[in-house]
Amino acid sequence: MSVRIIDCVTADELYRHYDGQSDAQDSYIELDLREGGTLLADYNSEIGNAVPGSVYHGFEIRYSIPALTAAAANRVMREIAPFAERMLADWEEKWDGNNHVAVLGEDAQAASEEIEEHLGCNEYGDGDDSQGFPGSDLVSAWDIDGATNGLEAEEYGITADTTDARLDEIERQILDDLAGVSESTVVVCHDLAGYLKGLRDDLADEDPLTAAELRIAREYLGMTGDQLAKVLGVNPRTLRSWEQGRDDVPGRIRPEIAELKASTDQAVADMVTAHNDSNDEPLLTYRNDEEFSAAQKAGLHQHWNRSASWHRQVTARAAAQTGARIDYAEETGEDEQSEKTQR
Repeated sequence: MSVRIIDCVTADELYRHYDGQSDAQDSYIELDLREGGTLLADYNSEIGNAVPGSVYHGFEIRYSIPALTAAAANRVMREIAPFAERMLADWEEKWDGNNHVAVLGEDAQAASEEIEEHLGCNEYGDGDDSQGFPGSDLVSAWDIDGATNGLEAEEYGITADTTDARLDEIERQILDDLAGVSESTVVVCHDLAGYLKGLRDDLADEDPLTAAELRIAREYLGMTGDQLAKVLGVNPRTLRSWEQGRDDVPGRIRPEIAELKASTDQAVADMVTAHNDSNDEPLLTYRNDEEFSAAQKAGLHQHWNRSASWHRQVTARAAAQTGARIDYAEETGEDEQSEKTQR
């Protein structure tokens, strides 16, 4: 009987460190004896020692492994597949008086022991979490103190207006640099993203938007106060109080406005590109939010938290760059050429 292997896809998918936990989750290779038999590698999603009933009753057998890279885990599963096949051929389901359980035959037990030996489940200990695997097979996990030096804001130009997309780029660059000094090319650092976001947010708290800057940003985005308040998740009265200077604008609003500006600039760039590819067809926009919402539901737009006035502002900026004419989209069922000019 042949075992079916379910490959890992993402390089670091066996590494998971939950917030609030001191250690990463344990990883394992699991053999499911039922339904033809499958081998897969995963991390334990449960906090503590809880296991599914299928594991407790022996139908799914788990073998402890360190957090291997996807390539290493996939290779190891193929290495132990012959032992797993012996187990599939030598087990039966029995009633133990309380539950149906899986009972391994003599050869299956011997094969299981060989899997444990192959994976180093019993041989290694005393703090050696690698189980004998070379460093190149392991996900290289760094902590914040080892991965950062406290100067990232200066080194990478992080400001109060740095977008989440840019922070993602910085995170990848730091991890790439760490990979250069690690045995493994698969490197992770728990909450590195949160650390970088904290640097940005601290700068925003120190230098929040003024009332005038917030209003000008809203007008630049082509949004009413109610529309922007909805996007920011605040009461419209609160936004009016900020714009009128009665209350200070919280620091957290500055990076959120920067995100909105960046996505708006990208929407303009996308519309310009679509126009240049459409043989100079007019740019299409919408009279009201109802028409814009219908176009969104038809799959013509991805900016779900925006308004028709925002789209008209984007269209006006694209027209200024291209010299294109602007017209209203009559319906959401335009032909493919019209769809392109709306994006």
